[in-house]
Amino acid sequence: MSSRYERTVQFFDVDIVGRTYAHDLDEKHKRFASPRSLDDLMKEINVIRELNKARKKAGKKSKYQFALEDLTERKDCWVLLINLVDSDAANLVTNRIDGSEADRQTIEFNEDQGLESSAHVVIFKEPNQLKKHLMLFEKSTNVPFQKASAFLNHLARVAAKHHKADYEMAHPSGDPSKKINAYCRLNLFAHPSDEFKEELTSGKLKEIRLTSDTVMLKGYDSAAQPELIGTEVKVNVSKAAVVFSGGNLKHLGKALQHAKDLDVPYVRVSFEDRTGTAHTAILSTDTGALQNKDRYVKKRKIKNFRRALATAVPVINDEIANQMIELKND
Repeated sequence: MSSRYERTVQFFDVDIVGRTYAHDLDEKHKRFASPRSLDDLMKEINVIRELNKARKKAGKKSKYQFALEDLTERKDCWVLLINLVDSDAANLVTNRIDGSEADRQTIEFNEDQGLESSAHVVIFKEPNQLKKHLMLFEKSTNVPFQKASAFLNHLARVAAKHHKADYEMAHPSGDPSKKINAYCRLNLFAHPSDEFKEELTSGKLKEIRLTSDTVMLKGYDSAAQPELIGTEVKVNVSKAAVVFSGGNLKHLGKALQHAKDLDVPYVRVSFEDRTGTAHTAILSTDTGALQNKDRYVKKRKIKNFRRALATAVPVINDEIANQMIELKND
């Protein structure tokens, strides 16, 4: 949520991996180490931005468009500015405090004009022990993180197409006459908030499942069994099992270790908090971080700006960027 006087910043980890469009490979060989470092990828994305190719409509019939308005390199990080123009937004109504009907004004949008919003993104260069890059995202009700992250992956694909020769790789079969075209994919994992840990600790575990895709199944044939899209293994969450582990958090940690040993990518946990409200969260096995659960993403506020902030800016706001960077070790 954003206002004129403060911003909310969310914490994520970024993992850059390699992918290919090649159709003659199984899923295992379509995934590999990233063909680019973070610095190389950001520089290539900046090239397409300068060529005005860093724009994307959310869909063919969509009434909003993403754009990478600005990108700058700093000593230890990259700062990006993602803007969204939404022509389908509700018409804005303004009025004075204690105003009358005469003071009320409506700002109307049409197919060619809409509400513009900005979101700053900071990605730190130095990877952590898990080889992930810390990403800080300026939360905005008008620029959803999931759509913004999809836009970043779109930019990575466009950069690969623009620098096609540099992304050409040898075919995994070893046939020298065959090549594959690669691209980078950014996998994003959210840092669990203190609220998540507190609610899980004080709540009641209902279920833990180790979740994988079907390539893990022996004898699985995607052509013959296309309806099989995943497999799950239940973890014992009886009261005795939790007590023996030393509590909810330790029991979940034990499940994550089982998943890591079995090379299973995700762990799904369901629990009730102290009020009896049900919650579900999906965690990455290698980081223990959250997948797609906004409520539990680690957040911090930045505030005390010299002047009121606008919903959108044409270039990176240094005050916002500087305060976000200071959150690195928070």
